[in-house]
Amino acid sequence: MPISRENISDDKKLKRVLSSWDLYFLSLGAIIGSGWLFAESASAGTAGPAAILSWVIGGLIVLVITLVYAEIGAMIPRSGFITRYGHYSHGGIAGLFFGWAYFAARVASPALEAEAAITYAGSYITKPALIYYAKNPLDPSASVTLLSGYGILLAAILITGFYFLNYFGVKLMGKTNQGITWWKLIIPSLTIVLMALFLFHAGNFDNPSLGGFLPHNNISLVFEAISTDGIVFSYLGFRHTLDFAGEAKNPQRDLPRALIYAMLTSIAVYILLQIVFIAAVTPTALASSGGWLGLSSASAGAYAKSVDAAPFAFLARSSNLSILMVLTYLLYADAYISPSGTLNIAAGTSTRSLYGLAEIGYFPKKIGKVSKKTGVPVFSLLISLILGLIFLIPLPSWYVVVGLVSGVAAFTYILGGSTLMVLRREAKEMKRPFKLPYASILAPISFVGASLIVYWTGWPTVGYITIIIFAGFAIYIIMLAMHKVESIFTAENLKGGLWVPLMLIMLMLLSYLGESNFGGINLFPFPYDFLIVIVVSLAFYLLSVKSGFRTSEITDMIESGEQYITEYTK
Repeated sequence: MPISRENISDDKKLKRVLSSWDLYFLSLGAIIGSGWLFAESASAGTAGPAAILSWVIGGLIVLVITLVYAEIGAMIPRSGFITRYGHYSHGGIAGLFFGWAYFAARVASPALEAEAAITYAGSYITKPALIYYAKNPLDPSASVTLLSGYGILLAAILITGFYFLNYFGVKLMGKTNQGITWWKLIIPSLTIVLMALFLFHAGNFDNPSLGGFLPHNNISLVFEAISTDGIVFSYLGFRHTLDFAGEAKNPQRDLPRALIYAMLTSIAVYILLQIVFIAAVTPTALASSGGWLGLSSASAGAYAKSVDAAPFAFLARSSNLSILMVLTYLLYADAYISPSGTLNIAAGTSTRSLYGLAEIGYFPKKIGKVSKKTGVPVFSLLISLILGLIFLIPLPSWYVVVGLVSGVAAFTYILGGSTLMVLRREAKEMKRPFKLPYASILAPISFVGASLIVYWTGWPTVGYITIIIFAGFAIYIIMLAMHKVESIFTAENLKGGLWVPLMLIMLMLLSYLGESNFGGINLFPFPYDFLIVIVVSLAFYLLSVKSGFRTSEITDMIESGEQYITEYTK
């Protein structure tokens, strides 16, 4: 029997209490999380001062993706939305692959944020040791800071605490986050101003002893940094507002504003942070540690290791300036607050992602049951907590996990541009409070941009991403065999979604055959690899738009009319 139509009864039990400011701070609070504490150092270790270009390019790509989702999210505001939209435009098979991928990325994010907080703490707490420096488990050519057993335990406690906070309801979570995000915006801004005034070595931007503006004049490093060093991970925090869309007071008005304003704010903040980080590094000390590339080398010197553990705090402390010593203490405090604030949001979004999968029917309906007392899907929360804790153990490092999570998350955004165009064709009657101009141009750019981000994570990471995403399909097949879920294998769903696993396999193959700087065998060196990925992605974009169809959920929304939409979003 084919999968049943989506049940919105639990959607209507969710409490619609989030204001426009709450939505703005949900996105901004997730974007400015652990990324600002570590991504500047990690990206400088890959691309040197040219990492500034990485933030610009990454920001522009994600801004286009954000604009695409501003239209879709305002048109169909649902909690756990990003796990659902593939199902709305392309049916069950596409929905399962993209929905599971998004959930996998979300459930790993709390572990990532907890790792960031404990890593910073480990730079000054030495007994017991919370961190140690060793080779990257996924890339032995590089070394990173890892959590010790004590560090993992503290991270697990932190994760559990914020899932517990989410249990008490979205209103408490939203108001708590708003206060935290003000802090998270003020401290990076203060860091920018003070370091620009008191710790700015202008010569660092083209210092040959450090590797120059772009180490080895290798432009591919600029793109590698976008995917592997936390840049895309940071920017993709915009999506959290979409996951809470069904709990907003007026999502059709407030969602587009919140998404776009948060994205523009974060691009400005991150570019300025990268500039002051480059300028704050002591050139002679970094030169003795191997220059910019020494920040990620397996043979990094003592200075580079210290920067790796607590980038901005170490630079401020080592300046020996009184005003920057005050900043050091604020940064150590922020190392708990910024990741914890994002962890708070991530705990909520991972819960709602699993809720969305259950509501569609990919998982048993019981998982999506909403508590009448708190308005929170409790089973989804507990399962997300357990999976997040499990994820923490084998990969106990922010630097290790960030590229993997970025790639899985970026894959889910491939579909956005296609969904936009399919819904414009198949759901012309639906109200669009925000209609994206030049969509016929921006939609394929969004699709191709997300595909490139996945490719830039490099081999073998793209292989790991493929395994993680196909694991969701395997879990569904097992539950189908146990008669816990209904079948998605209809002719319509096959036509609408068969291209998804094919594209995933193709990206994995191109990653293996591609540029050696991205881990490939260099059969397609730069820039030919980029051109091939772009052409292949455009071909899949056209196929995806053609294969989309009017699903039963979209038909229900249209037949219910404007009254249904208004009633739902009250």
